[in-house]
Amino acid sequence: KTIMELARQIPVLAETDVLVVGSGPGGLSAAIASAREGVDTMLLDRYGCFGGVLSQVGVEGIAWYRHEQTVESNGIGNEFEVRAKEIGGSSKETQSDSEALDAEMFKIVADKMVLEASVHPLLHAMAVDVIMEGNVVKGVVTESKSGRQAILAKRTIDATGDADIAARAGAPYYKAP
Repeated sequence: KTIMELARQIPVLAETDVLVVGSGPGGLSAAIASAREGVDTMLLDRYGCFGGVLSQVGVEGIAWYRHEQTVESNGIGNEFEVRAKEIGGSSKETQSDSEALDAEMFKIVADKMVLEASVHPLLHAMAVDVIMEGNVVKGVVTESKSGRQAILAKRTIDATGDADIAARAGAPYYKAP
């Protein structure tokens, strides 16, 4: 069975230069880096905090690759560890030369870094569709307790972890059974 959904007007919540959808470590890094360059940036996440599986599931580390003689880029990922350690929000990771991040303390680190960079945060809102112009993503449609709203963007970064935006935009993908 199917139903027909009526056409409706969706209010535009925001217009931005860069919209990052998904706020795990990759999305956080993308949004913070963009905003630090002076670009108007918005970060959207369906949950009530930033961090993705790090803060939602408690995955402790993002630098599991770091072992003796690893050359570290000292990017934003490393900054997450340093900032968490400064507030007592990490401990030595047992299998690598990195820090295990405390999920609850990481939420504080993420909030501070987002605000310091002047990223426009939007939590508790899920991207449910894409706004296309030809084959270019021009933004997303969100759903939240505020209803359906649109965010228009010059550039949209899919950091959802499951390529939700890319798939909705028509990019080829493979779904495991």
